[in-house]
Amino acid sequence: MTERLYYENAYLWEFDAVVTRIREGKKQGTWEAALDRSAFYPTSGGQPFDTGRITFAGGEAAVNDVESDREGEVWHTVDKPIPEGTAVHGIIDGKRRTDHMEQHGGEHMLAGAIWEKLQGTTIGLHLGLEDSTIDVQLPEERTHLTEDEIRMLEDTVNERIRADAPIRCWFPETEELERLPLRKKPTVSEHVRIVAMGDFEMVACGGTHPSSTGRIGLIKILSVIPAKGKARVSFVCGGRAAALFQKYMRCADKAGAALSCPVDKLSRAASELKSRLAEAERKANRFETRELLEKFRAAENSGDLRGITLAPVITEEADARAVSAAVSEYIAEKGRLLLLAAGERLTFARSADVKIDMSELIRRVGRGGGRPDLASGAGIPECVNVARKILITEYK
Repeated sequence: MTERLYYENAYLWEFDAVVTRIREGKKQGTWEAALDRSAFYPTSGGQPFDTGRITFAGGEAAVNDVESDREGEVWHTVDKPIPEGTAVHGIIDGKRRTDHMEQHGGEHMLAGAIWEKLQGTTIGLHLGLEDSTIDVQLPEERTHLTEDEIRMLEDTVNERIRADAPIRCWFPETEELERLPLRKKPTVSEHVRIVAMGDFEMVACGGTHPSSTGRIGLIKILSVIPAKGKARVSFVCGGRAAALFQKYMRCADKAGAALSCPVDKLSRAASELKSRLAEAERKANRFETRELLEKFRAAENSGDLRGITLAPVITEEADARAVSAAVSEYIAEKGRLLLLAAGERLTFARSADVKIDMSELIRRVGRGGGRPDLASGAGIPECVNVARKILITEYK
C-alpha cells in the first residue's frame, strides 16, 4: 500500500520514494510505477489526477496519469520504465494541483451553503478543464435557482472565503466520528477522512484542499440548469474566477467603446441597438419584397396556358422572409403562376384558382416538395426554364 503524503501536506510539491512495482501501461509506450510513498493525487471523488515528473539516477519520466487500486496502491503512468527498487524523486505540477484545490475547496463551501440555505443535497463533483459542476437535489424536486438565490449563495461563500477560516483534514477515531455534525453521511465505513472549514462546513472527503478558505480566492456561479431531475450548478473558483473576470471586463470594455457607452449602460445600449437593427431589417425586407414583386410582374407572360399568367423569374439570392412575403402577395391575385429561382433556391407557387400541382412540378425538375399550391426546393436556375417548357407543353 502506498503512503499518501498529500494527506498530511497538500502543498508538498517534491518528495523522495522507492519504486516497489513496475508494469506495462494501458497505452503503448507507457508504464505504470507503484511507489512506497507518493504526493501525487490519483483521480478520485471528481478531482482529477496530478501530473509532474519522476527523476532517478537513470533519467527522468513524465507522470501523465495517476490511479489507485482497491488494495490502496497508487500507480503512476510514466513514459519511461523505472526498475523496481530504484530510488526516485517526485515533482508535482504545483500549478495544476493548486487549481484543483481551489475548485475542490470552493465546491465544499458552495455545497455547504446550498445545504444550509436551501436544504439542497449535493451529489457528486465534476472538475472540468474550464469549469466545475455539482448536481443538487433540491426540495420539491426543483431543478433551478432564482437569480436572488444564486446571488445569495455567491455572497455567502465569498464572505466565508474572505474570512480566511482554517481548513482542517484528519482521520477521526470511531467515537469522535459518530459525534461530528457532518453535512452528509460518509460513503465509506473505514479510514474515513474528514474535512472541516471554519464552523460552516464539515464532510467526509479524501481529496486535497487549501489550508484556509482565503486561499480559494473567489467563487462565481456560471449557470444552473436542469440535469437528470436535479439542478446542475456550474462554477469557477480562484485563478479561474479571476481569469474569467478579466476576460469579461476586456469584452465589456471593447463593447462599451464600440457602442460609446460606459460598461454599466451596455445592456440598455444593446437593447436599443437591437431594436434599431430590427426596424432596419423590416424596412429592408419591405423594400426587397417590393423589388421582387416588380420582377415577378415584369416577367409575366400569359402565353397559352388556359388564361393563366405565368411568371418565370431567375434572380440572385434573396432574404427568405422577403421571398415568402412577395410570393404570398403575388399568388393572392387570381390566375397567377410563379416559377422562381433565387440563387439555388426554387419556389413554385400558384393562385388558389389555378389547378396545377406545384409539388409534383418541382420534383420533376429539381429537389423539393410541399403543397399543391406552394412548393420549394433546390436546383439550378435552368430548372425554371425546364418547368416553363413542361407547363407550355402540357397545359396548352
